[in-house]
Amino acid sequence: MIDGGTFTLSEVRGQLVVVNFWASWCGPCREEIPAISIFADANPDVEVIGVAVRDAEEASRQFADEVAASYPLALGTDEVEAAYPAFGLPYTVIIDSEGTVEQIYEGVVDQYVLDDLVG
Repeated sequence: MIDGGTFTLSEVRGQLVVVNFWASWCGPCREEIPAISIFADANPDVEVIGVAVRDAEEASRQFADEVAASYPLALGTDEVEAAYPAFGLPYTVIIDSEGTVEQIYEGVVDQYVLDDLVG
């Protein structure tokens, strides 16, 4: 569910952050959300957020309701897309506790890939 709130990295400074970028039209994005939910539930010390990009707001909201992720989902802005560019969807960005991008993983992640990325 997308609740209309805002999220900034400064709010979670000191925590590891996993940002997964998705779109409603992206089949692989739908496939990976259950695994990301499992990872998020098993790692409460890691901030996990999903961000809709390159998508219509209404389609993103409907998708978010359908997939029922266990972590927050948000609507991306042009600024977010510019700050975290990638060639395709889905992609996942790992941000360290200081706010520095550690890694960008392009493609579908599962809980094992996430464990390796944040390990």
